[in-house]
Amino acid sequence: MRFVRGIDLRAVGAFLVVLAAGLALLFVVAGRPDADSAPQSAPGASAPLAGNAAAPAGELAAAGAIQPARLSIPAIDVDTAVETRGTVQYENPFTGQLVDGYGVPESMQTTSWWSDGPQPGSGQMAVILGHQQNSGGAVFDRLHTLRPGDEVSLRDGNGAVLRLQVLGSPVTGLDKATSALAETLNGHPPEADVALVTCGGEFVEDAGTSTDNTVVFATVVD
Repeated sequence: MRFVRGIDLRAVGAFLVVLAAGLALLFVVAGRPDADSAPQSAPGASAPLAGNAAAPAGELAAAGAIQPARLSIPAIDVDTAVETRGTVQYENPFTGQLVDGYGVPESMQTTSWWSDGPQPGSGQMAVILGHQQNSGGAVFDRLHTLRPGDEVSLRDGNGAVLRLQVLGSPVTGLDKATSALAETLNGHPPEADVALVTCGGEFVEDAGTSTDNTVVFATVVD
């Protein structure tokens, strides 16, 4: 979708919002990761990753950037479609302002790739988003349980697979009332090739949203 200019996204902050008592779409209002932002280490990033696993026999390894069509994270039983979503305009539920943000998946069980940003495998960090709800049934309900070295794979429409591993511990408790999500993405670890983003914390009925965001970074495995 069209990117609406003229708004400093880092100034307005970052939010993942679930409307309709936590069952409707999850909205993301966040600054695009800056290419020239100084990368930082994710919590636990100094821990060694598991050894690089060879691609299964017959698997077509991606040779570069891909347009993701499917996401797999075996440690949390995720094997789902990846929708393509661009930048969209939302009403910030806390301020009433119209702000720009990431398009999000239409289903609670699928994910979305932010298509106005980098492609996975491009050498820049791509953003993949998914829903979470405390009652269960959403694709990223257990994203916060991932550990360094856990396997992640993205597959394009032609079957080429980009293999990754979780980099560092999940970044949790990113307050939606602040710019914490934007700052975390802009300050991503230098090795990060993909950021997996969802919501977290308690669902606040009056606000129609949960309180926090969670981010997991992953790095490409050669």
